[in-house]
Amino acid sequence: MKERRNFYRSLYAQPDAPLTVIQVNYRILMLKLRMHPDHDYVELQAGYLKAAMTILNDPLKRAIYDRQLQKRYSIRVLSLGSFASGIVKSVSDCAMTQTNRRNYYRVLQIQPDAPAEIITGSYQALLHYPFQNIDLLGEAYTVLANPAARLRYDAYLAGKWEYSEKSLMPVDQVKHPGYPNDALDVVPTAVDGARMALSHCIFCHAAYAKQTGPYQQHACLECGSPLPESTETSFEQKHRTNIRIHMRGKFEYYLFWPDTPSEGILQDLSPRGTRFFAETTLDLHEVIKIDAPNFRAVAKVIHLHQIQPFVSVGARFLTVKFEQERGGFLAVHV
Repeated sequence: MKERRNFYRSLYAQPDAPLTVIQVNYRILMLKLRMHPDHDYVELQAGYLKAAMTILNDPLKRAIYDRQLQKRYSIRVLSLGSFASGIVKSVSDCAMTQTNRRNYYRVLQIQPDAPAEIITGSYQALLHYPFQNIDLLGEAYTVLANPAARLRYDAYLAGKWEYSEKSLMPVDQVKHPGYPNDALDVVPTAVDGARMALSHCIFCHAAYAKQTGPYQQHACLECGSPLPESTETSFEQKHRTNIRIHMRGKFEYYLFWPDTPSEGILQDLSPRGTRFFAETTLDLHEVIKIDAPNFRAVAKVIHLHQIQPFVSVGARFLTVKFEQERGGFLAVHV
């Protein structure tokens, strides 16, 4: 499973985070990996984390990496994490000028999808870092360390909820001496159950909670890729026609996220997969994200055929979402 996020996203750190935060995050993530039962997964993920740390721990290598990264993405985009996605509304420039408008994730130098251990570790590291606003750190930690308050704050950042100092204050509180403002935890609720039901996007590996009922999440909030469908929907999908239609049409595909897309030209399309001409070199079994005018998909490369100056690629859909669920879903704008 290839890591498709930049090094800061992998370590849940802001792009301008001090080295002490990056080092703490790295140690926490490595400790968490030791408790994972899948040894192959542990070895692979540990390799990604070590590669990221090798670059970010060296001032010269980090400066070169930052310069290349910031040629393609602004600090604002890199710092917003999943909130920079086109699926989720990013924080508008004016939103942070009203009432309060500090980004608590920026204050704690972490990414918006950072796990609870990272939040605590970064907060404690920054407490001992020079020139810090201790009151502001405590304010940010009080909100982000509380699952219910964090959910409301995330909704505010996503543009789905209006900010209110009072509504961010936690309820069902348990005080813990020694934390800022007696930082609070909520009594275990459905939030804990949701954590246990977490799954991960096939393409970018961002976590999401499985939902039941009519209001399911259909796209990854990080990269916008379609998520695996329910058993019932998948059963219906398998019984649709598998006719392959020849066509031409341009679309974009991604090898990493975030990344600059490459352009492909469709050769044919079916509900199970597609063939297309690629302008970049792809590897067999490579997993790619496809954004076409009438469908989005995550696909796995299953065969390659050189046709100068392009490569003809055959890809099988791992997940797919057509613009039209029924009828003429194969229409393509050329």
